[in-house]
Amino acid sequence: MKIKKKKNKLKERNWWLIFHLISTVLFLGGSFTQWLLLMTAIKADTAEVLSVSHYIMHTVDIALIIPGLLGVIITGIFLSIKTHWGFFKNWWIIAKEIVTLITLGLGTALNFWVQSAIEITSVKGLDALNDPVYLNDRSMIIMSAAIQTSILIFVVIISVIKPWGKRIAKKKKEKQDKEEESAVSN
Repeated sequence: MKIKKKKNKLKERNWWLIFHLISTVLFLGGSFTQWLLLMTAIKADTAEVLSVSHYIMHTVDIALIIPGLLGVIITGIFLSIKTHWGFFKNWWIIAKEIVTLITLGLGTALNFWVQSAIEITSVKGLDALNDPVYLNDRSMIIMSAAIQTSILIFVVIISVIKPWGKRIAKKKKEKQDKEEESAVSN
């Protein structure tokens, strides 16, 4: 009976992990799509292409990035609660939690600049390229998108290699090292 219960728990964890990975793919895919649309806006030679590029950036945010981020948060919480990983046992998980919160804040700011770019380009068309507010918005979009995409790649990397080990194990090792040092010096 214990084996069947353990097997069911493993299946459940695997499904949550699959949903976590799908959410990550949505989030990262949306981020790369934003880059493609941003490059399209930068190279735009018509008012329609410029305006639509920003509008679709917003659509990608709503359709891919936000659901992906929410999925990552929900499945991450579940996996932390229901598995041996926990919320604060491993440094790599703590790093992922911090980075996810940073990405949430950055995405909120990014959306503000995209909305502003949509408004300006829909009114001014290509003349937006001479508008200092639009140019500032575009610079902020580029900078925040670069940071956000870099952070997401970093999260994928640390999720795979799981660096820095367990937080508790490090504390135990440090305590053991201190005890050994004090024993040697006495």
